Amino acid sequence: MLQRTRLALRAQGHERQQMKGARSDSQSPSRRGRRRIVAERVRAQLDDPAATVIEANRHDELFRAADGSADPSVVKSAHRVLRIFEYFAEIERPAAMTEIARRLNYPPSSTSALLKSLVELGYLEHDRQARTYRPTVRIALLGGWLTSERLPGATLDAITRELHEATRLTTFVVARNQLYSQYIRVLQGTTPVRYYLEPGARRLLTHSTPGRVFLSLMNDEDARRIVQRINAEEAPSSAVRFPDIQHALAVIRRQGFAYTRDMGTPGLSAIAMRLTDTDRTPPLVITVAGPSAIVSADARAIIGKMRELVERQSPGLLPQIDVDAPPIET
Repeated sequence: MLQRTRLALRAQGHERQQMKGARSDSQSPSRRGRRRIVAERVRAQLDDPAATVIEANRHDELFRAADGSADPSVVKSAHRVLRIFEYFAEIERPAAMTEIARRLNYPPSSTSALLKSLVELGYLEHDRQARTYRPTVRIALLGGWLTSERLPGATLDAITRELHEATRLTTFVVARNQLYSQYIRVLQGTTPVRYYLEPGARRLLTHSTPGRVFLSLMNDEDARRIVQRINAEEAPSSAVRFPDIQHALAVIRRQGFAYTRDMGTPGLSAIAMRLTDTDRTPPLVITVAGPSAIVSADARAIIGKMRELVERQSPGLLPQIDVDAPPIET
């Protein structure tokens, strides 16, 4: 009897160990693991080996990494396919299967199967000699009609690149995704000290500079309800009282942009400005971020360039301001 009990307990322990292993295989990488993966991606893109690169938004729990724990309602294979497309948009060059699997932390076998399927469907092309993959024009054509509808006479890419070339700061276009700001297009900074921002990642509206812009586009009552939802559902330990940001939202409406310091990342300043008209399409916000010393010294020139681009795209969208007045932090 005692021997059977020992055998049963041993079998149960073995099953628990197997289940534990299965869970660990299916879970997203640990915080340290994600940092290693992101660090590899940063190092692979450095144009200046002497540059200091800081991962933005990684010091608190108000940030949702693109490669973090997926929502249970998200189909894993669909998420992986889209992250592969986003990775190509980030690196802007061909990549081998092993690189994609390592940088996105996907199993090599399933990554290989996904890439081969995308080649068969015409979304990727495969260079057999170099053993690399790259997107085909079919991907570019998928969203062409949206670009024309949202940004007539210009493109997100052209506007983002022009601002990036003028400032050398991390430059990104942001869309609202429910209670979050989501970084849908990112060009990493090229200053000696730069902040790496993960494309596809999200940050709560109340705790991000572009998020403050999105809130400012609402009336106070609607903004208050969103803040209350965020406090209750997403960030009870980092709740923001609406009266504490109400004045900042009023300033953003008046001057046409949000300007923050140390929001999300110590030493980082950001300026965010609406890019599209809410009457025509869901709003988009364009943002630059970088070392506070650089942003503070060049704030007026940066804001002037941003206003020029937005005015070219959407005449009359922004309020008239005294361009010589010092920007107000929000």
